[in-house]
Amino acid sequence: MLSVFVSFSGFTFVSPFLPFFIKQLGVTNEGDAALWSGVIFGVSPLISGLLAPFWAGRAERFGPKRVVLFSLAAYAVVLSANAAVQTLPQLLALRLAIGVLGSVGVMSTALASTLAPPEQAGEAVGLMQATALASGIAAPIFGGVVVDAIGLRPAYVLAGVCSAVAWVAMAIGYREEAAQRGIQRRQRRSLRDYFKFPIFISLVLTVFLSRFIDGTFGPQLPLYLATLQAPAARLGLITGTVMTFGAIATSIAAAGAGRLSVRIAPQRLLLWSLLGGAAFCLPLAFVWHWSHVLVLRTLLGLLGGGALILAYAIAGRSLPSDVRLGAIATLAGLGQIGMAVSPFIAGLLAKWINLPSIFVLDGLLYLFLFAWCWWRLAPEPQAVVVEATD
Repeated sequence: MLSVFVSFSGFTFVSPFLPFFIKQLGVTNEGDAALWSGVIFGVSPLISGLLAPFWAGRAERFGPKRVVLFSLAAYAVVLSANAAVQTLPQLLALRLAIGVLGSVGVMSTALASTLAPPEQAGEAVGLMQATALASGIAAPIFGGVVVDAIGLRPAYVLAGVCSAVAWVAMAIGYREEAAQRGIQRRQRRSLRDYFKFPIFISLVLTVFLSRFIDGTFGPQLPLYLATLQAPAARLGLITGTVMTFGAIATSIAAAGAGRLSVRIAPQRLLLWSLLGGAAFCLPLAFVWHWSHVLVLRTLLGLLGGGALILAYAIAGRSLPSDVRLGAIATLAGLGQIGMAVSPFIAGLLAKWINLPSIFVLDGLLYLFLFAWCWWRLAPEPQAVVVEATD
């Protein structure tokens, strides 16, 4: 948790200032800067998600600790190298390197779920996700102070130092169990092997669409709030408040859903979470004041924010131990792909239809997931696993 919090904080506190960095590199047109920001910002999680099965295979062969340490070291070097960037292609190349070499996001989720006993996997992943979300609450504010005080380029060096600190914490504090150190002796699995388990298909759909929905909020939110009587002079503050309250609520839901999954079947909790997501997402398309968005976004985080964690809880309970690490890392990677492509889809909807159509799509996706999980995940997970292994 310490490694995730420190490394994610370092990465997060420089990310909001990427458009300013792009302007410093010579892109003065607002539209071009926005386009480059979208491409450069989205390429890292997209590549990282696509390579998740590869890193899962390396973790199964060499042990997960080595993979995470390698990625943290890569973060430290590549983030620090941003301070020397002089052109846009150089910046794009470094962002590509972060996507190729960085696996901390996907592996931290897999590690949390495999370290804990199966019945506590949801609680462990919930704590890890809450930690990651918590790093994004205060980090942008801290980043603003740092950038104003020392400048953007030195801030990237500080972000690299954060990854180095996380490397030390992981190297000293995390000790692999004998089963994890010997995992390379097990049969190596491929993505095709994971899809032989029927429940894995349903979990992929749930994780991918949950992350997709999450990713549609950020980029278009300021534009939407500007149409809802938000004063131009306070638009930044209002947008930040809405996003902060949503992040806090989602963090609380992640930790709460994980703890509840120990006592209550995670399938049942997942259905309620998806229903709550639909109930508070669809109305966002029909509000007329920014304060309504603040209330609905907070409630959406509280009641719908646990869906992702509950999907991982089901995976931790349902998948056999010899495939759990690789399968959950793959799930996390596919979720990152959903997060990466969603801003592009949201932008197309905003351009060709209107901004509220984004929330209509999100609400319908929640309802679709509710129906799908009611149909496919209603049986007890053990029955599905036995059927798959037979």
